[in-house]
Amino acid sequence: MLRVRENRQGINRRIEWSRILVGAVFAILATSYWYTQIVRGDYYYTLSESNRIRSVRINAPRGYVLDRNGAILVDNEPAYTLHLYRREAKNLPSSIKLAAEVLKIPPEQVKARVDRGLRDPEFLPITIAENLGIEEVAGIEAHAPEHPEFAITVSQRRLYTHGASAAHALGYLSEASLDQVKATENGYRLGDWIGQKGIEGAYERLLAGVNGERRVIVDSHGRETAEERRLEARPGQNLFVTLDLGLQEIAEAYFKDKVGSAVALDPRTGEILALVSSPSYDPNWFTRRVSAKEWNSLLTDGDHPLQNRAIQNAFSPGSVFKVFIAYGALAQGLVDPNATVFCPGHAAYYGRTFQCHKKGGHGTVNLRNAIKMSCDVYFYALGHRLGVDRIAAIAKSFGFGSPTGVDLPYEKNGLVPSEDWALQKRHARWYPSETISVAIGQGPVLVTPLQIARALSALVEDGRLPTPHLFYASQEPHSGKRLRYRSETHDGIVLDPSKLAIVKDGMWAVLNEPGGTAFGSHVPGVEAAGKTGTVQVIGREATVKAGADKRKLGNHGWFAGFAPRDEPEMVVSIFVENGGHGNLSAAPLAKLLFLKRFGKPMPEPPAPPRPEQRAEKPSPSDFVTVARGGGARR
Repeated sequence: MLRVRENRQGINRRIEWSRILVGAVFAILATSYWYTQIVRGDYYYTLSESNRIRSVRINAPRGYVLDRNGAILVDNEPAYTLHLYRREAKNLPSSIKLAAEVLKIPPEQVKARVDRGLRDPEFLPITIAENLGIEEVAGIEAHAPEHPEFAITVSQRRLYTHGASAAHALGYLSEASLDQVKATENGYRLGDWIGQKGIEGAYERLLAGVNGERRVIVDSHGRETAEERRLEARPGQNLFVTLDLGLQEIAEAYFKDKVGSAVALDPRTGEILALVSSPSYDPNWFTRRVSAKEWNSLLTDGDHPLQNRAIQNAFSPGSVFKVFIAYGALAQGLVDPNATVFCPGHAAYYGRTFQCHKKGGHGTVNLRNAIKMSCDVYFYALGHRLGVDRIAAIAKSFGFGSPTGVDLPYEKNGLVPSEDWALQKRHARWYPSETISVAIGQGPVLVTPLQIARALSALVEDGRLPTPHLFYASQEPHSGKRLRYRSETHDGIVLDPSKLAIVKDGMWAVLNEPGGTAFGSHVPGVEAAGKTGTVQVIGREATVKAGADKRKLGNHGWFAGFAPRDEPEMVVSIFVENGGHGNLSAAPLAKLLFLKRFGKPMPEPPAPPRPEQRAEKPSPSDFVTVARGGGARR
């Protein structure tokens, strides 16, 4: 029987390939399921949950800021915030249009906020607007059925209870910049508010607290049906600052129509009792988002209200500088306190004539009376004897030329000139004639009002340089537990009490003896001492051109003082920009601060002029000014 064998080799090959293909498909499917369910399981679970669960942040109440006596400086008040959940938006352009109509703002502004929020994960809400009014809240709620993507939360808005008072010390809140968001390591998102400048910025972590979260179940219309989980927010700590509101308000009122700054400091601890920079701004502006127009007006204001003049503006110290030079020369044995100099009203050095502020001169004066009457000629001679490098060494020992270490940002170093400085910065040698001007606090020497207060603290506190600070204590809002600031001091200059007594006696005479440059600001019942100073803005021969701003060309006025004379409890440093002589522009505020600090009767405010009184006729000097005088005036 004949047998025929079928050739199945081709069929077997096809079956084998089919088996391999099917196996590969199943392997791919198994791998895909494994990757989806195991590797990316949490991610897809979150996406699925976000379809029905909404994550709502609970903003932590920001800590209060209070003065040293417990008076509230910065408070919180309820505010409404509008959020948009873009995953629930059926038509994003329509959502933008509705928000713009209800809020009555340009659609471009809303779109910009939405575009910026697109950088965040899709399930996170985009903040559209803060501080909504009741009508705006009602307008959003009325459209909730057709626009479930909108949600309104209740948050806290910062309230600066005293307006512009102490604005530069307190700072303000504004939206976090991209750089700030990156710097906080995901602690903030774009649209969040963060402390800027002042205490708000320096102690952001203490004040901000920790935000909480609500996870709520929503229906297809975006309405909340139940709360799945809640993580309560942890409020920020309350912060007590060293400011004394009573002193602060006196200084603020004094600078209402002036440009400049004032600092009151406890020389024993470095606690800042008052800090004024004028003109100021109202931090409450920023809680409602400053418009571009308002922001530009602040930036273009010629008086620069955003600058903290107490630490960011450096000026020549004028005759206030003399007391530090006087003590330094005494300490080094380079001057005999009983030796005298004759002042005819001028002195000649290096072929130049340098004028004293008193045209007829002071006659024969020793060191004490030179401080009392602020004789320029005496200090010209002293500066000539010392030389610029010795003056620089004395100034640096009192902390000039270096930051004070205050707990505020953007502090300036100031400037102490020397021969090396001239070579490095000017690429030219130092001219000896310049030393004569530096000896009376003019020329390139630059200081801040806070540096003056700190240096004076060292002068009256055995040479110890305190670290000025605003932080006084922090307090947990629930437990009430307080953490106090530990004061720091640094070595300055080793003081000789007998030589220091000579300088302090001259400063006492400034306020308490006839002929003293600030005798008109004598403080009844308080053993106060101080030194006036005036800085010339334009030279002796310069003439103000027609149309020039006379206010910007007047001399600057200084006063630095302390009280009581023995064991001082407060030093003050006052600078009035273009205010004229220091005895008239700055010393009167020092008197008010000393009276307030030591509980003495305050003078009655001047009565307002009666309606029938006519204004005085302007003098010709109100229109044309010719600069006169040579040295620093008092």
